Amino acid sequence: MISQFFILSSKGDPLIYKDFRGDSGGRDVAELFYRKLTGLPGGESPVVMVTTVVGVQGLRTVEYHGDRHFIHIRHSGLYLVATTLENVSPFSLLELLSRLATLLGDYCGSLNEGTISRNVALVYELLDEVLDYGYVQTTSTEMLRNFIQTEAVVSKPFSLFDLSSVGLFGAETQQNKVAPSSAASRPVLSS
Repeated sequence: MISQFFILSSKGDPLIYKDFRGDSGGRDVAELFYRKLTGLPGGESPVVMVTTVVGVQGLRTVEYHGDRHFIHIRHSGLYLVATTLENVSPFSLLELLSRLATLLGDYCGSLNEGTISRNVALVYELLDEVLDYGYVQTTSTEMLRNFIQTEAVVSKPFSLFDLSSVGLFGAETQQNKVAPSSAASRPVLSS
């Protein structure tokens, strides 16, 4: 069903890459997808088909990518992409990618580039349980809870109170290093 699954950042950097069948052209498939995607006019289509010729042009060899279909969704600035050489319903793969985005959000918290890079081991473990040789096994969060052993690295939410000890140009202040005194409770004028 699926040949590869990868997650790209909004700049096209591969964050996750999993090859299920070994029929790909390697990791350059992600680069090929991003070039095709950025070459699309205006609105992007969720399904992109690439046909590359096999042979030698001049002194360089052209890589074979076959009739590869790239099905993708964009979620929080990330591209979740599945590739296939088979004739598969694009809507089933779009549903799978949407469910994977939800599943990653359930396990990692918010789904963004930083969360994915902090939880690479967890993402690969989830992919191993959800997809076996490119075929979907289960996408239920409750069912996967019994099989997933890796704990998520959760980032703490941003708070303005964290900035209270940061001074000018990021230098620490003496605010938390000063011993408390009773000066605030003493009267200003002595009688």
